[in-house]
Amino acid sequence: MKTQWQQLFLKVLFWLALEAIFNLIGIDDLADYSEFLITPKTTMSYESLVISNTQV
Repeated sequence: MKTQWQQLFLKVLFWLALEAIFNLIGIDDLADYSEFLITPKTTMSYESLVISNTQV
């Protein structure tokens, strides 16, 4: 059980260190963009009614 906590701690520490390094060298945006590409997309569609009041 103690080993699992140690592994989790090391993984979190590694992730934080990597995130800090990416932020310092300016490629954190690239990592964020890759996360954006991985996330599922949902689209919303709607219909709108346009009423025009034109007088000629």
